Amino acid sequence: MKTAGKVVLGIFIGIVLIFVGIIGLGVLIDMGVLKSSPDEPPEIRVEYKPHNIGESIEEESIPDSQYYSTVQEALHGSKITADAEKLYQKNMDEIIAQFENENYISVYFKSVKNEDVACITFAKFKKKVIDGDEKYTFLRAIPREEKRGAILLDDIKTLVEDQLMSSDFKQSINIDPEHTRFVYGDCHSKEIYHLKVEGQVPTEIIPYEVVGETRYFWYYENLESDIAGSQLQFTLD
Repeated sequence: MKTAGKVVLGIFIGIVLIFVGIIGLGVLIDMGVLKSSPDEPPEIRVEYKPHNIGESIEEESIPDSQYYSTVQEALHGSKITADAEKLYQKNMDEIIAQFENENYISVYFKSVKNEDVACITFAKFKKKVIDGDEKYTFLRAIPREEKRGAILLDDIKTLVEDQLMSSDFKQSINIDPEHTRFVYGDCHSKEIYHLKVEGQVPTEIIPYEVVGETRYFWYYENLESDIAGSQLQFTLD
C-alpha cells in the first residue's frame, strides 16, 4: 500500500510540474522571450528607400531645344502618350496643386476629355535658364484616367494603405527627393480629413471635382519617418 501511495504521489507531482511548466512557457511567449512557433520569423523593420518611376533620365543631356517657355508647352512637346485617344491628357485644364523650387516644378492637374472622361496627372518638369529666360522640359508623369460611374474602392483604409505602400516608388515626382519624403494620395471620402500617418497630419487636403464627383488630394511635403511605406502606421479616427 505504501508503494502504491508513493506511485500516486509521484504521478500527482509530475502532473503539477507539467502544468506549471506549460503556464511558465505561456508567460515567456507572451513576454516575447520565446516565440510560439519556430516557423514564425520576428517582424523585420524595413527602412525607407526611395525608388524612381520607370527608367532614369539623364537630365543634363536634354538639349535646350526641348525646353519651353511654359510647363503647358513642355507638356505638349512631350511624349507622355502616343495614343490619339489620350492626347487630351497633354492639356492642363485645371491645376489642383503645384510644387516648385529653383530646379524643378511638379504639377498635379486635371485634363478633361468630355463630361464623362478625365485624367488626373502628376507631372514633373526641370527648370533651366536659357538666354536669360526660365524654361521647362518634361521629365515624367503619373496619369490616372477617371470615368463617370466607375466603381470606386469603398474601403478608405485599404486605399490609404495602398497609397502609402506605393509612395516609395513615386519619389521621382518629388521636387527635392534627396532632402524630403513627399507622400500623397487621392480619395473620394471625407474621412481623409482625419488622417494621421505616424501621428502626423497632412500638409494640406485639397478638394476638387472630376467627372461629377468630389475628390480629395492629400499630401505630406515631408513625412518624418525612416521606415518603408508598407510599414507606415496611420489612423483615420
